Amino acid sequence: DLMQLVSAVAFQKLDQRLANLLLGKPSHLHSTHQALADELGCAREIVSRLLKGFAEQGWVKLGREQIDITDTAALKRFADL
Repeated sequence: DLMQLVSAVAFQKLDQRLANLLLGKPSHLHSTHQALADELGCAREIVSRLLKGFAEQGWVKLGREQIDITDTAALKRFADL
């Protein structure tokens, strides 16, 4: 797990890491932006900004302490870039 984390931090952009994290969770996720930021090792504000961008693309729908993945295929394509 540690080696995967080091590899992700070194070779993937944060937006791709967030996409991969979301894809590894249930499609209807109850979580805060802070909890996701803690898992990624970054600031909550960055996760909020990235999630807003994902929502504008139509990949996710955001609600209070919940995230619904609405376009798994597009999110996966983005994560694999």
